[in-house]
Amino acid sequence: MKRNHIGRSARTVNGRNFNLSFGSMILFLSIFAAPMSAAAQSNANDQVIPSWNRNGRIYFKSGPKGEGNVYSTKADGTGLKPFITTPGEDYAPRWSKDGKRGVFMSERDGDFEIYSISVDGTNEKRLTFNKGNDWDPGWSPDGKKIVFMSSKDGNWEIYTMNADGSNQTRLTSNNARDFSPGWSPDGKKILFSSDRGGDADVHVMNADGTGAINVSNRIEFDNAPEWSHDGKKIIFARRETKDGKFQVYAMNADGSDLVRLTNNAFSDLYPIFSPDGKKIAYQSERDGHREIYVMNADGSGQKRLIEQK
Repeated sequence: MKRNHIGRSARTVNGRNFNLSFGSMILFLSIFAAPMSAAAQSNANDQVIPSWNRNGRIYFKSGPKGEGNVYSTKADGTGLKPFITTPGEDYAPRWSKDGKRGVFMSERDGDFEIYSISVDGTNEKRLTFNKGNDWDPGWSPDGKKIVFMSSKDGNWEIYTMNADGSNQTRLTSNNARDFSPGWSPDGKKILFSSDRGGDADVHVMNADGTGAINVSNRIEFDNAPEWSHDGKKIIFARRETKDGKFQVYAMNADGSDLVRLTNNAFSDLYPIFSPDGKKIAYQSERDGHREIYVMNADGSGQKRLIEQK
């Protein structure tokens, strides 16, 4: 694979609440997970939280803790180029089904808010203007709505809004943390992680917020769930109780047939399917940096997307 160096962005972020500086779920990792190893501490070449567009490109944030721009590459790791370079901490967009529009979270205006962007990098628009932090946005299959998590009402809950940011509606309401939402391919369900049972598990609810059920239901911490494109599978990261590291798992949408896909001494996180469902991109610390890896959907063929200098 071609070696590339991804430069450090120009801004350092100070004085934020909850240490929100590394990824859509780092608050929850810092509360519940074991500390990152010294070998994988934040550095200028960190690559985190991938997304995969139907144009074949993989997008990710690169940069040290509290900083970073968004880059993209082809699925084989070649053709690296910047995509979002606004000063601040921006994360890779989640893409609409047609691949033309993305939604992403950014700290550029003082706290984390949600923005939209076109696939050519134009038409950036801020969608939320809340007192709390808004994270982890994703599209409904018809492109008319966005699901996201927010602390704007004092606790982390799941919300939806129209594609233009209007009509923000709270779907969950409890004393636990609800996070990492994602719309099912048929638009009828939303999955998310929640620690409402003590440990964080993967839950599925109706798109209107009713009927939530726990589908992973284990003592481990389950985070960052994602649907397969046919809605039959869910992939997610689970913190192993024996060593405190996260590994990638797959299961049926009802929680059955659990399969472990990665098995490393360092954490693997934030898995996401390729557009054709044959591969999975994810974030790994196994080589001393946080980097993007790609594997087959069955866990075989794991390889680093871009080699570091």
